[in-house]
Amino acid sequence: MAVGGVAARVVRGPAGLPAVAWVVVGVIGWTALAALAARLLATQPPSAGFDLELLLEAGRRIAAGQSPYDPALVGGAVVRAESLFYSYPPPVAQVMRLFAGLPTGAVLLGWGVAATAATAGAAVLIARRLGWTGGAAAVALPTIAVLPFVFPFAIAVLFGNLDVWFPAVYGLLLVAVLRPAGGSTRAAGVALAAACVAKLHPASLGIWFVLRGSAERRVAGVAVMAAVVIVASSLALGGLDPWRDYLAVIAAGSRANLLDGRNVGPAVQLALLTGGNEAWVRLVQVGVSLGAIALTSWAALRRSDPVESLAWAAVASLVTLPVTWFHYPVALVPFGIAAIVRARAAPPVARRRTTLAIAGAVGMSIVAMGFAPLVWVAVALVLAGVALSRPAATTRLPR
Repeated sequence: MAVGGVAARVVRGPAGLPAVAWVVVGVIGWTALAALAARLLATQPPSAGFDLELLLEAGRRIAAGQSPYDPALVGGAVVRAESLFYSYPPPVAQVMRLFAGLPTGAVLLGWGVAATAATAGAAVLIARRLGWTGGAAAVALPTIAVLPFVFPFAIAVLFGNLDVWFPAVYGLLLVAVLRPAGGSTRAAGVALAAACVAKLHPASLGIWFVLRGSAERRVAGVAVMAAVVIVASSLALGGLDPWRDYLAVIAAGSRANLLDGRNVGPAVQLALLTGGNEAWVRLVQVGVSLGAIALTSWAALRRSDPVESLAWAAVASLVTLPVTWFHYPVALVPFGIAAIVRARAAPPVARRRTTLAIAGAVGMSIVAMGFAPLVWVAVALVLAGVALSRPAATTRLPR
């Protein structure tokens, strides 16, 4: 199939939709999401943007020369996992200080628009690395149109959560894997470092980059250097005190009550299903974390298709810690995009199956709003779509 034909198919979408249809779909989705956000922001207290408000409040405390953390948490208070409190490392609050003086609603709007644009940009880069040379709108327009229907992304936008940036972050990692050289390696390394410093759980991806090969190890090397720069800059700006408080908050968080139906982490869901207690969850989580590391290593060493291999590692990174919220799987968006794009050159049967798998993942993410653990079905469908779109020439790496 000619590259131009691939581009045309991407513009029209899996069901042959013309560009105007994608515009209509996007207008419907984003209008509904904006209306919901406006209604939730109007409540007292606001029911939207509360994660973002925590970040902004931490920035305000930094600006006032205070610790960004709740004194009760620093003192060792035990909390529930779903409680609202700032628990990110000091660099996040130090960055949010730049926006602390702005209204939460205005920042939430810019937050969502910028993260959506970043995701669309990552989608275009992925498509180009997969050999497509058409215009950016051919990939960006369907991506933007579909995003409000990807409910983990929509929830992250409504909450103002940091995870709304993860499609772009994981997308940059995928770009570097597809052609690891030059600027893509540096951008991926910096993105990986920022994600690890901010959220901790993506750190397992470092194992994948170290084991995968020499080119990928360069990404890991850049990530280590970038992380050192981030931490050193934070220390230069705020000294040791915020980091001491952060360690105290981490210690308090490690004693948090984890059993909550909204926590879709495997250990918690198994405990809720079998009647296990908090101690049982922590014991099982050790096995889950070790399993995530094993899965990451297996994917790096045994799956030669770079998209599928990194997709498995991305899924594993979602469960390395005992708390996995509904919006975490938003990190898999770039893998769904890659599957759709490269399936355009696949045989018709594989193309249809890939399209159905990714469309099913979007639909299941909506259904999962009624029962959060169903989001793992959406994750499985993304993995299935990636495998179905795999080029026929893919073979295993040598041991």
